[in-house]
Amino acid sequence: MSGGIGLLKKNFEQLKEIYHRQRGEQAKLLEKEASLKQKLEKIHQDEECLEQVRLLLLEAAKHAREQGRRQVELMVTQALQFVFGADMEFKVVIEEKRDRPEADFYVCSNYGDYRVETAPQEARGGGVVDVISLALRLALLHAFPTPVGGPAVLDEPGKHVSEEYAPQLAQFLKGFSQSLGRQVIMVSHNQHLADSADIAYLMEMHQGKSSVRRIR
Repeated sequence: MSGGIGLLKKNFEQLKEIYHRQRGEQAKLLEKEASLKQKLEKIHQDEECLEQVRLLLLEAAKHAREQGRRQVELMVTQALQFVFGADMEFKVVIEEKRDRPEADFYVCSNYGDYRVETAPQEARGGGVVDVISLALRLALLHAFPTPVGGPAVLDEPGKHVSEEYAPQLAQFLKGFSQSLGRQVIMVSHNQHLADSADIAYLMEMHQGKSSVRRIR
């Protein structure tokens, strides 16, 4: 009889040991589960934070694009109006295409109550594309978050601008240089542009040899 009781006690102790061991393992699993839940919650919080930052950056990028668009429109419009008259404007349309922003350029001409928008290459003559190209290059120097320094070096600016508008183009470049404090260095065959320079050199060729002399 005592042997049976001893066996029961032994089995009981073994079961008790197994119970406590499993309770310990359960506690560890519950602790691990709680830790994983905390990590998962932290991941969700980080994801939400990153999404908010992403949206903020997108809005900031849109704002920066809008600021740049307005600055470019203003400067090119001023160039067109200075050279060709007050009835012309420059317009930039930015659209999302293939998950990236793309810009289209338009020249807006006002004829009384009528307003016509055309691509620059289809606009009226007199070197409109030349003036737009020149003004865009000058505008981009100042549109970057950190403006590009140094002089503006131009090769035959306004090459296709007609003689009628050449004096206005020369005055525009002069005003650009003075108002923004940026030196303009250019090569040109146009006498009006040469006459507007503070310092001018004449390059000539005689018998296959080039010579340069200061004329102003």
